[in-house]
Amino acid sequence: MLEKFISFILSRPAFLRTLIKRRGVVGHLWHGLLNSGPNLLNWLQDRWKKMDLFDESFTEEAKTNPWYALGGMWYWVWVLVLVSGFILMIYYVPVTDQAFQSIERIQYNWKWGTIPIGAIVRGIHKYGADSFIILATMRVYRIWFTGSYKQGHELTFIVALLILIVGMYSGLTGYLLIWNQRALWATKVMATFPLYLDQNPTWIPGGAFINATNQGKTTAQILLGGTSIGPATVTRFYSFHFMLSFLLMIFFELRVYNRSFKRMNISHWTKFIIFSIILLVTIFIPAAFGSPANPEVTPNPILSDWYFLAMYHMLKLQDPYLATVLTVGIPFLVLLAMFLDRRPEKGWGQRQIFNWIGIGGFIYWIVFSFLIINSIADLHRDAPLWYYSMGLFLLIGYFQDWAYVMKRDNARWYQTFHIFFVGFLLVSMSANTLYHYFGDIREWNILAKPMMLEMLAQNPGLTQDQAFDILEATQPTLNLWKTPASAVALGKPLGMELWKIHVIGWLTFTVLGTVLGLQRWARKRDLATDAALAKAKPKTAGV
Repeated sequence: MLEKFISFILSRPAFLRTLIKRRGVVGHLWHGLLNSGPNLLNWLQDRWKKMDLFDESFTEEAKTNPWYALGGMWYWVWVLVLVSGFILMIYYVPVTDQAFQSIERIQYNWKWGTIPIGAIVRGIHKYGADSFIILATMRVYRIWFTGSYKQGHELTFIVALLILIVGMYSGLTGYLLIWNQRALWATKVMATFPLYLDQNPTWIPGGAFINATNQGKTTAQILLGGTSIGPATVTRFYSFHFMLSFLLMIFFELRVYNRSFKRMNISHWTKFIIFSIILLVTIFIPAAFGSPANPEVTPNPILSDWYFLAMYHMLKLQDPYLATVLTVGIPFLVLLAMFLDRRPEKGWGQRQIFNWIGIGGFIYWIVFSFLIINSIADLHRDAPLWYYSMGLFLLIGYFQDWAYVMKRDNARWYQTFHIFFVGFLLVSMSANTLYHYFGDIREWNILAKPMMLEMLAQNPGLTQDQAFDILEATQPTLNLWKTPASAVALGKPLGMELWKIHVIGWLTFTVLGTVLGLQRWARKRDLATDAALAKAKPKTAGV
């Protein structure tokens, strides 16, 4: 009954279907829009039936290939985390003036004879949570690199990615509950992220409205329970920490109840080995809890838990607003890339551009984490390098894919070459280079910074702003990307304004690529429709 009601609501009047014939780009887009409601419902129903939560569809493969047992492994680790967390709830006090002391009592006073039960339970909770994130990450990568999200399994990948994100943010909320120095200041850094969302450029649709209504500031205050971290923050994070796992568990158990499948496709020996590894790590490397939180003393460097280190480094490398947008946008970009992978092939050598997206993401995570741990970050030197490398990864993957498609289809190079995709990447790489080498000398200009420092060394009485003023007046070619607003206000002539050329390039490649791609798509749909009609047409008997 519910499905019929939804189908009725999403349906369109029949006369709209006769307005435009189902031919060409416009016709297929029109009919696709009319059918979008029922098609979306059918798509969700089909994917819902095929969705794997714990790799339950790979029971046989898991017996010989441990990569297909990752779903059962992370669920088992999650059970350990939940059980240990419930036990810790009995002794933990979620109040700022008692939280750290309650952790100390759990760690040192809760014993059974000489066995430190509290330290073991807390270690299982801590290292179990780390294992959860490691296994969830490995599962996301396995699905990505094997192309297991294809053939109607997109929802499996979406849920796997959501599990990883929920696990990370559950760890973030639990991180503050210790109420130690490191957790306090790491949370302060994370709490500033929403504030930058009130600095949207006004040309972005809705940007001025978001800025005027202070939605970023409001979000931060809702999370913190006020304008700063305090007792209300601990209470809210304690609630979030419990709620994230509890709601996710309800969803999973309803799914299991509905489908009646086995939760863990792993043996009891595998469960025992995983538990033993976590227990051994707990015994030999007891979970640390640092020193009590002190808002008056800022640690250097401020570091989060290991899985957020790369994000912290990204914040150091670029404008905070852009870093915030990228942090929120990365999961959506990953999902966009998944939906763009339309070819049916799953083999490693048959979809290299998507392999390189995964490889690049892993490299950035490892290297960024290493750099921030060792306090290596230069805004003017490193940012263009990393942006440039993103384009190189995509180009390497594309040219490998291009070679495969030429060989598969036995086609000439110009028949399969996507000039608009390559052109868009090259324009982006050019923009990145020129922006960082010939941009605003007070912000991103790599060439201007050493010149400013040399001028200050020769003239100790100058300030940085005075040195930049001199550079702007004496070396106008330092900034070719965009004339500063201060210069425009003074009536100075515009520079080369190279940003305009790149915007034209982006728009040209995007529009032409989209138009030609839609034409090719519509042509294939027309041919498929003609073939279906010809097949259905009754054959005329020969005379």
